[in-house]
Amino acid sequence: MPVKVLAHDTRLEGRTPASSSSCISFEVSDETHITDFFDRVVEIADAHGGISTLYLMCHGVHVLGADTAALQFCHEMIAYTTVHHFSRLRGKVERIVLFACHAAETSMTTHGDGDELCRHIALEAQAEVTAAREVQTYYREQHCMLFFCEETPIQFGEWEGPVVVYNSQGQIIAQFNNPSAWRSPDGVLHDPRLDPRVSTGRPVY
Repeated sequence: MPVKVLAHDTRLEGRTPASSSSCISFEVSDETHITDFFDRVVEIADAHGGISTLYLMCHGVHVLGADTAALQFCHEMIAYTTVHHFSRLRGKVERIVLFACHAAETSMTTHGDGDELCRHIALEAQAEVTAAREVQTYYREQHCMLFFCEETPIQFGEWEGPVVVYNSQGQIIAQFNNPSAWRSPDGVLHDPRLDPRVSTGRPVY
């Protein structure tokens, strides 16, 4: 029976959600080669009759000097130079969800290629891809008693801002828009689910 898989790049700070009977979780880092990641995903898919949803938790980044968008995932990152690896997931993964800021961004680079990168992921994997265009907020908390502290697993909760769904042909098949995360004049990032944006009579970025 197909399972869900969640892969967390530990440069996105926080505790990785634990595995369960329906979702296998594991970590990658700057030291994990992207081929090793795909080896593991293919192995899981073959052992469970496929993967229904593959979740990737990581930072979305703008590669300085190259003017391209990428996902800070594994040593090589997910970018135009590595996106071809997703072809190994054809027929094994139904859906990919990118829990990353600006994954489908169209204005961070002159080419708007966050959107194009997501299209290529969908085309290479022949899978549906869901990604956000703006910054995303997530929760990570610590509960301490005496000399012991325990951190709760990362929780992304609801999406913020525009979210796009691509089909296996790289075409946009759905778009929806939730309240966007916003910054106050002192630069503090606010989660719109907890702190709705209040009009001050001037723009707040």
